[in-house]
Amino acid sequence: MEELISVIVPVYGAERYLEACVRRIMHQTYRNLEIILVEDCSPDQSGIICDRLAKEDARITVIHRKTNGGISAARNSGIAIAKGNYIGFSDCDDSMHKKNFEIMHQLLIENQADIVVADYLEIEDDETCREDKEIDFTKIKIEVYGGVECMNHLLTKRNIKTILPWNKLYKRSVFDAGNRFPEGINGEDDFCIPHLLCAASKVIYTDVSLYYWRKRPTSYSRSFRLSRTTYLYVLEEREIFLKDKISKELKHRFLVHYMEILWDYYYLVKINYPEEKERYQGYRRKFQKKYEENKNFFHISKKKRLKWDVFRKMLFLSDVWYRIDQIKRKTIRKIKGIDNYYN
Repeated sequence: MEELISVIVPVYGAERYLEACVRRIMHQTYRNLEIILVEDCSPDQSGIICDRLAKEDARITVIHRKTNGGISAARNSGIAIAKGNYIGFSDCDDSMHKKNFEIMHQLLIENQADIVVADYLEIEDDETCREDKEIDFTKIKIEVYGGVECMNHLLTKRNIKTILPWNKLYKRSVFDAGNRFPEGINGEDDFCIPHLLCAASKVIYTDVSLYYWRKRPTSYSRSFRLSRTTYLYVLEEREIFLKDKISKELKHRFLVHYMEILWDYYYLVKINYPEEKERYQGYRRKFQKKYEENKNFFHISKKKRLKWDVFRKMLFLSDVWYRIDQIKRKTIRKIKGIDNYYN
């Protein structure tokens, strides 16, 4: 008999997509699934849809959370009751190839791995159906890594986002060490996925696209909130956790990203919460301190170095630079038809 896979789906505000998402999981070629729908106090009809689908399929379990805790709390609620030897995730507005779990499970078993990472496709917001391509399992190419090695290679060599939770199948044991998604902070995947990868002895990667990620412009917040700045904690914790584990190239990439986030948050807080002067000034002090500690480590473009030097030394000019940068961003988003967010 097939081993049990627990599929956890956090559900919030996606009634338009939810039924199609769940039915895609129900119709997977891998049949021995436990489908856990965690309804997180959704303000629409999502909870009703979950209950109706559960009446159709005995494999579906619905959790109705009493308070809205966010996507991390929803995932953790699912993990807490999951009975499967393996755990997978899906967002409630996405879709997947009909052989998603069949292929990932077979790769995991044949290679005695702890995690399988597959590629994914982006689908448009209004796309209702994705036609699956036929996949010949015998022709699937794989790459084998240790957990940290996987992060080093896929991020720096292939530029693939390894921090996504839903393009993977996990052996239950990588969660048994207490690894969970952090609740109440922004950037939960950046926090949790490195811990899960480091808990794995062997990770398999395939460039076969098995998951369909829906691009939803309106899923971004149209206004900046202070709660988003908790992402800095995630980046700082990741730096400490991975300090002696990752390549210099990846360490540099993470560090440059951290500096850019500090630059962004300084202005986002200053513009949207001018009363939080100590907070946004603190971001600039962090920027200056981190720059001094690593100025000989950075290998960045002349333009970026100039931008950072202006921010550190000539704040008035930096303010002008930021306004110009925002105009460029908004223009690009308007041309691409992407809703603006933050500012």
